[in-house]
Amino acid sequence: MFYPLSLFIGLRYTKAKRSNGFVSFVSLFSTGGILLGVMSLILVLSVMNGFEEKQKKRVLGAIPHVVITNQAQMLPDWQSVMGDIGDIANVEGVSAMVNAEAMVQTPKQLRAVEIQGIFPEEWAPATLKQAINLGRLDNLTPGSYKVLIGSELAKELDIGLNDKMRIISTRGSVFTPLGRIPSQRNFVVAGIFTLGSEADANQIFLHGVDAARLMRLPKGAVTGIRFFLDDPFHIQGFEQLNLPQDLYVYDWRTSHGQFFQAIKMEKNMIGMLLCLIVAVAAFNILSSSVMLVTDKEGEVAILKTLGMSNSNIIAVFMVQGAWSGVLGALFGAVIGILLALYINPLLAFLGFDLYAAVGGQLPVLFNAWQIVHIILGAMLLSFAATFYPAWRAARVKPAEALRYE
Repeated sequence: MFYPLSLFIGLRYTKAKRSNGFVSFVSLFSTGGILLGVMSLILVLSVMNGFEEKQKKRVLGAIPHVVITNQAQMLPDWQSVMGDIGDIANVEGVSAMVNAEAMVQTPKQLRAVEIQGIFPEEWAPATLKQAINLGRLDNLTPGSYKVLIGSELAKELDIGLNDKMRIISTRGSVFTPLGRIPSQRNFVVAGIFTLGSEADANQIFLHGVDAARLMRLPKGAVTGIRFFLDDPFHIQGFEQLNLPQDLYVYDWRTSHGQFFQAIKMEKNMIGMLLCLIVAVAAFNILSSSVMLVTDKEGEVAILKTLGMSNSNIIAVFMVQGAWSGVLGALFGAVIGILLALYINPLLAFLGFDLYAAVGGQLPVLFNAWQIVHIILGAMLLSFAATFYPAWRAARVKPAEALRYE
């Protein structure tokens, strides 16, 4: 098979036995460093991607991703508002909502919570349906005065299915001879859910009609319109909406933006630290290539006397030096993907219980473009590390190199 001369000689140098064993050791060490760095990057970032996606489903699965409301938080005719807005991209579901802060009272406890009045017959997030352990979402019907509560809140209040609880809301309070009295009513626990987030301890779901009656809203009025997106991070369509002057938009970033910003920053910092492994390995490639050029000065001089140009000499040593990076990047990617795929069985075999806090298993999510960027980045860094030694080889003067041969 025909190869370009520079590629042929460069590949021969990668396979040939060298008189200086230390050069071979440094070259092998640099290949291992590239392999370790690429493997670690793919493994750790895949787990971090899975953790971020899992938290996205847990934390943002039941709360509205985007809400449109007004300063009074009361929309008497939300259907007309939707007609004015029109279609928005990436919207998975939309419905009215009636939410407010309230107090929950039981014979043993009094606690502040957030109530969400939803309309299951219109639309309900699949995450909430799947999270219900006891009861059904269909039990929330107008006038039934039933609620869904989180498992952590149920433990704290010491209540269970079909138990009664009193919800007290300052919105809808009225003046009496005894002063301002908050609106309150008894509700029955119709279901218990576990989302694996703070919603399990802070949120209560009930039918929107019952919530509106509790807060004494006008008939048909709601506090806002809630939108659920196919990806909560893709909210650009709402940032460009032309809404009437009295309406405004807020999204999940108001309450949970700092949490996901912290996850993103942590992922970036870990990725940057692991990139240092690849950078150190690239410096090892540079060192081994410099030593190889010194070891091969006589052969370079002979090649130049035979008519090989400086550009071909540079190509020879760039091929030889970058070969370590190419092998390390490819094998590191394969090993990293395999480790990520079997990380949970491997941890179980080794007896490590690192994943108990995330629901039994480490979540793994591969990002194809991320993996491609890691592989190409390692290869490009390896190529860059070989340029100086190759340029130094091209500057070898045949007469001086062969003087004592």
